[in-house]
Amino acid sequence: MGSMGILSFSINGKPYNVPASEISVDTSLNTFIRNRANLTGTKFMCLEGGCGVCIVVLKGIHPSDKREDYMGYGYHPIQERLANLNGTQCGYCSPGMVMNMYGLLEHKGGKVTMDEVENSFGSNICRCTGYRPILDAFKSLATDADEKLVALCRDIEDLPKKCPKTGLKCEGRCHPPEKKFFKGSESKEWHKVLNLQDIFTVFQKSGDKKYMLVAGNTAHGVYRRDPNIEVFIDVNSVDELRKHSIGETLELGGNVNLTEMMEILEKAASTKPEFEYCRVLIRHIDVVASVPVRNTGTIAGNLSIKHANIEFPSDIFLILEAVGAKLTIVDGSGKTIVVSLVDYLKIDMNKKIILKVTLPAFDPSRIFMRSFKVV
Repeated sequence: MGSMGILSFSINGKPYNVPASEISVDTSLNTFIRNRANLTGTKFMCLEGGCGVCIVVLKGIHPSDKREDYMGYGYHPIQERLANLNGTQCGYCSPGMVMNMYGLLEHKGGKVTMDEVENSFGSNICRCTGYRPILDAFKSLATDADEKLVALCRDIEDLPKKCPKTGLKCEGRCHPPEKKFFKGSESKEWHKVLNLQDIFTVFQKSGDKKYMLVAGNTAHGVYRRDPNIEVFIDVNSVDELRKHSIGETLELGGNVNLTEMMEILEKAASTKPEFEYCRVLIRHIDVVASVPVRNTGTIAGNLSIKHANIEFPSDIFLILEAVGAKLTIVDGSGKTIVVSLVDYLKIDMNKKIILKVTLPAFDPSRIFMRSFKVV
């Protein structure tokens, strides 16, 4: 992270140390990449996470299991494949397409299937080329690719690992997160917190200032952010909010993102027959938003949009309510309450946190479930 008041990170291996006083704390990564790092290959268009041109790959430390988590160097083999198989014309969508494929390969350890490739590009909109050559290019990297496509493919085992400029494997390491405080150019505050108590300490010190808990921040694509927010609290490294457990019930931390949620649900369904119904939830979540949005958007974040905007048609709210899930909510005194999804909508959530979501176990011989997404 760096010293107090300095935001330190790297882009494509190049370190950046940015004084917080030089930028607004709500500056997006896209804005920084384009306007400060001058890497204009990263595009922007809808500003809603819907068209895919702004996709980049983030790497950080997962607060619960401490693994390096993927959420880009010269021409990468993925870029070459897209070009060689005529997957680009005007090129506007190409950077987002490439980064989406790169992120998929990183997440899957370099081994993906054609179905996984096809299922991962629902958020990437092509404006002129058409999707067949794009999908052919990326499916050629799949383990079950057609032999004709494989013939065009060089060894892909090291695709996510080698730097095309040097030919060397990436040895970059993420530093453990640190508690930080930044005050931006507009006197807005950014707090990087590591545990629940840190959050409530910020709540107490901020008084009546408007605040925002920041995880994926994908809600901005649906409802524009209040311009009067003065305190931003980054909760991505709060261990208590990213844990999960599979026992008599299934518990998911409030800050588990939707991609993680799907993986945990699959694990639960494979572990215990009482959670077989979770496969229905997985299929439903798979058609919610898009892969990049699911990679960052969280359970609690989605439910918070619903809480603030009752008209929001939240599929996550719907399927959790359908199975009788319960929310555990905690306040600054440490007091917790357990409520249904419907009752949650009636609660004043000011300076309260969704700690976890609890899903019940069902006897598969007695309970049958199906869900449908109509829009």
